[in-house]
Amino acid sequence: MERTFRKIIETTREIRFFLFSVFCFATLLSFCQDINLFEEIEGKDLSEKKTIIFNIFPVFPEEKIIPQLPKIELKEEKQEIPPLSEKKHKEEIVEEKEEKKLFLNFKIGNFRTKSMDMNYIDKKIYLDISFYTENYRENSENKYYKMGFGFKDNRNYFNFGISIGTTELPGPIFLPFNIEREWFSVNWNYSREFKNFLFSISHKYYFIEEEKTNFLDLNIEKDFENFKLKTGIDAQIFQNNHNICGFSQDFIFEDEKFLAKIGLKFYNERDLKILPEIIYKLNDNFSIFLNSYYRNPDLWKEVIMDNWKEIKEAKLSPEEIYKGGIKIEFKDTSFEISHSYNDIYVWEDSDLNGLYQPYKTNFWKTSFLFNSILPVTDKISIFFNFQKDIFDREIIYLPEEKFESGIEFKNKNFLFKLFNSYKGERKFSSKMIDGFSLLNFEVSYKNKFEIGAGIYNLLNKEYEIVPDYPGEKRKFLFWIKF
Repeated sequence: MERTFRKIIETTREIRFFLFSVFCFATLLSFCQDINLFEEIEGKDLSEKKTIIFNIFPVFPEEKIIPQLPKIELKEEKQEIPPLSEKKHKEEIVEEKEEKKLFLNFKIGNFRTKSMDMNYIDKKIYLDISFYTENYRENSENKYYKMGFGFKDNRNYFNFGISIGTTELPGPIFLPFNIEREWFSVNWNYSREFKNFLFSISHKYYFIEEEKTNFLDLNIEKDFENFKLKTGIDAQIFQNNHNICGFSQDFIFEDEKFLAKIGLKFYNERDLKILPEIIYKLNDNFSIFLNSYYRNPDLWKEVIMDNWKEIKEAKLSPEEIYKGGIKIEFKDTSFEISHSYNDIYVWEDSDLNGLYQPYKTNFWKTSFLFNSILPVTDKISIFFNFQKDIFDREIIYLPEEKFESGIEFKNKNFLFKLFNSYKGERKFSSKMIDGFSLLNFEVSYKNKFEIGAGIYNLLNKEYEIVPDYPGEKRKFLFWIKF
């Protein structure tokens, strides 16, 4: 840990990067010719904005394994600036909780699991300090410390997060390791709203095993009367200066039931991509969509948290996704059918060293998603979350089925939850690993404070996360919240 701090102090590249960000901030603001300074001087309200019908800049979720056990995760600060309507909703939630400003959360369990989380929430600021440690098998301890800070007012939004930790790498069961990985990360973002104009900037920095990587995003969104323009720059900046920079321009047209966006984007030494997006709402329950995604992948956050992953070649090519389908939504039920082309990274032990590296693959996929909450009584409900993927060929690492279902009892003070999660079989170059199903249980009592307990992998099922990496056995967890 001391070596990590020493390297951080010795690093001056981040100071130059910060000055570069400030310069970009000032330069981009100079392009805004439509800011009415007289209105600002006269004290008029510049925060008035149109209602956003659609989320016009969706981020495709990464393909992830259903976690083998519910566990405390390192909470990452948001890098995407939320739509204005979403920000307004969050402000309303904070105002509702304004009378509860300080929250404390303590958890303890087997496998030396311990955590503490303190949150302070005010109308304009929040502060989060947390600690977590766990060791579910020999030489597998994961420990981190985290602090986050945020500020917002009518036109400004800023948050900052810093995390430092160590992750032990246990290795495959036939070839155990005795390796400790030290890591450090910083992320922050800032946005400012003007009249019909939004500026945002975000930055993520990772220091992992002597490797340093930066991700930078700059965006300007201009709202005209009949359409919007969004100009963006995103870059991955390495310590060897072999950087990947992307430039984008989006043209957005939107009315009550229809949204159309044409995006143009290119990265250095790569071809120009046309990125269409269409959303058409036939009614409140039925919509047709077409989405596209072309972006630098941030896989470093996974390397921090997963003790079986590594990145040897930091310079990864952008990921690309084109997806179209239909979506049906009712009160507590949604159903989606989609077909997509995917050029993304999965994880594979390519060099047979016992750690899994990013592996680029492309494929076509048809997906069926179903999510529903069915009330049985006013206090009892049943929930289902189902995903079925049909690939055009066998794809390593990705399962074809993921499923979670359970029953929940909830009244004013008590919560009882029994649920089961399933992940289908997965193919790797070394072997095929079987699908597995885990049964979990949680109960809690809430009044002026909350006390609860959970048992995860209730039947003590043996399974593998990836080949030769066993998952957690039965886990007990107890918590208290103030």
